[in-house]
Amino acid sequence: MPRLLHRRALLKALSLAWLGAPLAVVGQGVATDAPPLRDWFIFLESGQPTPPDKEAVAAMQRRHIDNFKRLFGQGKLFGAGPLRDPARVKRGIVVVRAHSREELMDFFAPDDYVREGYMSVHAVPARVRQPLGTTDIDPSGIEEVRILMLSRPAQAPLSAQEDAAAEALLRELLARRVLHAGYQLQEGPIAEVLFARGTDDAALQAALADYPGLADQRVSLSVWAQWLGKGVLR
Repeated sequence: MPRLLHRRALLKALSLAWLGAPLAVVGQGVATDAPPLRDWFIFLESGQPTPPDKEAVAAMQRRHIDNFKRLFGQGKLFGAGPLRDPARVKRGIVVVRAHSREELMDFFAPDDYVREGYMSVHAVPARVRQPLGTTDIDPSGIEEVRILMLSRPAQAPLSAQEDAAAEALLRELLARRVLHAGYQLQEGPIAEVLFARGTDDAALQAALADYPGLADQRVSLSVWAQWLGKGVLR
């Protein structure tokens, strides 16, 4: 299936899942001594090549989408969509809530792509700045938006003053609706994952130009195409 048609099929199914799935109470039936629920931001990344059998791959894709529908209906999944990584390493994003990394990995047990090694799950605990929308999603279409990733300084970390300036800038951009969703990752090379409607990369780069560390290249900014259901970003 062509890549764009694949994206359209995936996102239409996810939009219908958001609209129609009965949302369960998060944490229902969990023992009281379980670790607290955490928000996790996931990059699905490329693994081994998929088999040449197109029918088998199509069946895997259906089960992949059905698993997302199941997780959303259980109140465990809060966003998903494919992206365009120029290096073709990252394939898509998923946002879930789980008590532990082990529980999170169990979410993907029915997913052939993950179970058979065609995709890997790179999950990082996250602080939600502004969540992706999960209600009033338009099932009739998808939209190309932008995912923006700010790296964590590899050498000299940001000072306390710079941290405060970065926090203030992101808060302002979210409040002004220049950015429409955001997640602060708690570990790993990516510090912030942000989402914006529209496709004007230059305008988004200009809006973040004053982010501490960009000018002296301690921090890098990547802006990629992302596909989400209409209404996920407001």
